[in-house]
Amino acid sequence: MNFSMPITRYMSVVAISILGLTACSDDDDNPTPSNPIEIAESQIRVIHAGSDAPLVNIMANGNSFIDDVDYAMSSGLATVPSGNYAVAVDAQLPDGTTTTVLSADLAAEADTEYTAVALGSVADDSLMLKVIANPEQDIAANYARVQVLHASPAVGLVDVYVTEPGADISMMQPTLSANYMDASPQLEVAAADYQIRITAAGLKQAVYDSGTVPLEALGDYFITAIPNTWSGDSPVALLVALPEGQVLLNDTASGSDIRVVHAVADAPAVDVFLDDSATAAVSNLMFKGIAGYVNIPEGEHTATVAANADNSVVVIDKAPFELALGMSYSILATGSLTDNMIAPWIIMEDTRMVATEAKLTVSHAAYSAPNVDVYLTETDDISEATPALTDVPFKASSGSLSVPAGDYIVSVTVTGTKTVAIGPLPISLENGGIYGVAAVDSTTSGAFDVILLDDFVTMK
Repeated sequence: MNFSMPITRYMSVVAISILGLTACSDDDDNPTPSNPIEIAESQIRVIHAGSDAPLVNIMANGNSFIDDVDYAMSSGLATVPSGNYAVAVDAQLPDGTTTTVLSADLAAEADTEYTAVALGSVADDSLMLKVIANPEQDIAANYARVQVLHASPAVGLVDVYVTEPGADISMMQPTLSANYMDASPQLEVAAADYQIRITAAGLKQAVYDSGTVPLEALGDYFITAIPNTWSGDSPVALLVALPEGQVLLNDTASGSDIRVVHAVADAPAVDVFLDDSATAAVSNLMFKGIAGYVNIPEGEHTATVAANADNSVVVIDKAPFELALGMSYSILATGSLTDNMIAPWIIMEDTRMVATEAKLTVSHAAYSAPNVDVYLTETDDISEATPALTDVPFKASSGSLSVPAGDYIVSVTVTGTKTVAIGPLPISLENGGIYGVAAVDSTTSGAFDVILLDDFVTMK
């Protein structure tokens, strides 16, 4: 099954022996029944469509079914014995514990396929589990099967157009109309290339456009319109669940979000030029300055950084970088002007807010600092503390860490020592917040500093 982009398989179908019935024997004296008993079976799939919910574990009858399901992920279809299941969705909390946030009783009938979708919002207590049941049936030759679920609570009644690529929808009737939580019937369409567009009900201006999407013969596509937590202005993205894994389809106009951070202590204010443009994308960015996110097309680009006072003084010359559709990035100018060692460092950012945790990213952008340990503690006494991050080299980032809300002290030491080189820095983290700390050199010789990003900045 092939879309116009590679299929990313975040997880494979899990073999669930705890739900299965198995029989084995090493006793050759036991005769094989002449009429073996046929076990009735069903198929179950779980989709995470709660945009502000954390990773979840799925339990069935008190046993683990699927673990570590993140937003915009599908478990794939798993075959289980038919019967009654008590299904629970356990949220993973940042302190390492879990709590049950959803539960439902499922009577799984034979030869039936069940898709359970966690949708809604944790923040407003609207998170719920919607189950769609379909009889297992073959797909006609040279056809694909498509079913659509509207799972974006902030979006009302919409029209969905599934057409040949480039078709004019101005005089067309929509393929289907759907309100929040509506699921279409299973539709069989001829295997071919299609374009999926979503408009507000009765209007023709697309608020979502998939571009060209191939639907393969005998392909089975469960398509969920989920809240867009990526780049771009579209309110939704499409999560295409396959029998195994999934594909995320961002709106074709999503582009990529980038921001520029000046992290070179001995460099003057700079201008940043993209793709040989004579006009600066960012002007007069001083040390520790952050240029807010801007949206540019995905794909290959170059960045040139020059002194603001004299653009003929170029410190980064046409450095190539590549951006993926729907993603967000920080581009940090790092290094030392004195040593003629300035280079861009690109970090992919996780900008999805989670209602049950704070997200914290710690980055080592201090050119003159050795490998460091990073402590996140309740007080400034780290004498008996274990570092949250150890042996972090220059130009390494923690990625997005899930942290309980609260007040903390950040301390950075040379690896293996307790001598604080950066900090103690008091910070306050709130659930749903996105926070960034970048360690940098200081304008004072031999000293170090930090740049605070994201919600640290908006809180000022």
